[in-house]
Amino acid sequence: MFSKLFSLFRPSSKEGKCGRVETPSVQIKTSVVMSSSSSSTVSNARKLLKEATQLKKSKEYDAACEKLQEAYEASDANELMVKERLRLPMYLQLAGKNDEGWKVINELNVEYVDVFSQAEIANQMRVFLQKEKQFKKAIMFSIWAIAKEIERDVQNVEGSIENTDKMAELRAEYDFLEDGDEKEIYGYTPNGNPITDYAYELFLSRLTETKSTEGIHQRIEKDMKKAKIPELSQPLANDISAYFSQKSHYRLEEVRDILDKHVIVA
Repeated sequence: MFSKLFSLFRPSSKEGKCGRVETPSVQIKTSVVMSSSSSSTVSNARKLLKEATQLKKSKEYDAACEKLQEAYEASDANELMVKERLRLPMYLQLAGKNDEGWKVINELNVEYVDVFSQAEIANQMRVFLQKEKQFKKAIMFSIWAIAKEIERDVQNVEGSIENTDKMAELRAEYDFLEDGDEKEIYGYTPNGNPITDYAYELFLSRLTETKSTEGIHQRIEKDMKKAKIPELSQPLANDISAYFSQKSHYRLEEVRDILDKHVIVA
């Protein structure tokens, strides 16, 4: 089942379909006028998702999987988020089609390469493996999910800096954009512009916590207990924290190598 794990787990150059920005500093609102014909079909995909959920509750897992496939092929399926597409591998697992479910989740990982989707997919891989009772393999994806969350927040920080510099340029060009109200300053961009976006400080604080030994230990402790190796939680957290702090880009193979020093993954 897992022999092709790393060959499948290579993101393509295709841009993710469901990227979104967490608490953006600048939002541009647009209004969309829909015709009566399009409005009647706009919720079709989510109606099918609800039907799939009901079938799952009735333990009709094969039918639930088929209904999910219908939802993903609906005319408005492009509105679905990656977390809604991640239902399929979990439903396939319930239907006893574990290999097929793992294949689907890897295909989603290749298709949705934006940092937000990647964090969700990595975490769902962890859950999938735990349900398979592959607890030691799941630890690797516990750590990988943290890595993806770090990359997500780094992008959020960079976005806040970029927005700040863009607004500074606009204010310099257009006097009417000047903001007379004093705002709290949370930092400065490399260009020297003051950052007043409160989310910037939140992202920086979260990055510090996520990379810390304590933060990592809290995240992996339960998973290490499930694997019946809780005594290895602290030394593993120490090494992973050092890795996250020293590197700016992370690789699954490198995470696996660090894990191999502490845990023998069958």
